[in-house]
Amino acid sequence: MALAHESRLNGIRILRRGYNFTDGSDGVGHLDAGLFFIGFMRDAHQQFVPMQRSLAAKDGLNEYIEHTGSAIFACPPGLGPDEHWGQTLFS
Repeated sequence: MALAHESRLNGIRILRRGYNFTDGSDGVGHLDAGLFFIGFMRDAHQQFVPMQRSLAAKDGLNEYIEHTGSAIFACPPGLGPDEHWGQTLFS
């Protein structure tokens, strides 16, 4: 992940994890396998988008990659005394 290192991206940092998956093969022997990428960040527009643009321009593996989907989820922080779940997201 040298291309995604913060020193190459003006200090942009995210916590990222990759998880391999294999869902068997189809009837002609093509393996259904790949990588789930999960990244935790405060602002996807300010962190993930610039990182992905940089990787898209320089990553030599791009010709072998097939992107099939994306999603962004909000993960609220922990709860303090007298707080309810999601309070910081909706107040």
